[in-house]
Parts: sequence; C-alpha cells; structure tokens
Amino acid sequence: MNMVKWVVAFMVIEETFGIVCWFCSWQVTLFFLSDLKNSSMADSVGTRLYSCFKCQNHLARHDDIVSKNFQSRSGRAFLFSHVMNIVLGPKQERQLITGLHTIVDVYCNDCGEILGWKYEKAYEESQRYKEGKFILEKYKIDMEN
Repeated sequence: MNMVKWVVAFMVIEETFGIVCWFCSWQVTLFFLSDLKNSSMADSVGTRLYSCFKCQNHLARHDDIVSKNFQSRSGRAFLFSHVMNIVLGPKQERQLITGLHTIVDVYCNDCGEILGWKYEKAYEESQRYKEGKFILEKYKIDMEN
C-alpha cells in the first residue's frame, strides 16, 4: 500500500486556529473553546446552540445568527457570523440566487457531513456584507437548549 505524506502548516485564520494542507489546498479550521479570543464563542454555556443533525457536534450559537431569511437548494438556511467545529473545502466560484460568489463548502469536523458554505468573496457591492459569514442549511442542524 502506498502512503501519501501530507504537508501541513499552522496559521491564524479570522481569530480561529486553522491548518492548511498545502498538498490539496483544503483548509481545516479547528476551534478550541478554551483558546478562543472571542469570548462570545467561549461563553456558550447557557445559550442555545445549533448542532450537526447527524452527530450532535456543536456548530454555532443562536446569538451568532445574522439572518434566518436565506435559501439553499434544499430549503431554508441561516446566515451565521461565527461557527465552530467545522472543516472548510476548497475555494470555488458559484452562481447563487444573489449573484456570483467565491465560496467554500462547510463540513462537520466530526462526521464529515456537508452543512452549508462560507462566503469568501461577493462580486456585487450589495452582497459584500456576506463575506466571511457562514450559511448552515436548516435541515442539517438541530437546536439544543
């Protein structure tokens, strides 16, 4: 059996700790609640949380919802300012309802389920507020508390 060696480097990505695999250009974002500088994520005790529907891995806080008025191919979706415990796929350009965007797919870091996407770049000025934010499809997440 042939073994493939992966080269990884640590880097800081938007106040989170991340790993970038230079071999395949995938970005793995790891969140450690005790290490986060953003206290709103670290103070998740007592707040409503959203979890992966498959493995119950915590993904986001209710307080980090920017909007519940988004649509995905499969139905309603929520726009979040922050998410945790995810893996990001490679960058791709995708034509969405609101125009052309550069996005990366968002996967659960526990079970690998695709949950939505992150807006990397919006080409229309009116859509730039989405940059750096995350879409999680409603049917892929469960609310706790």
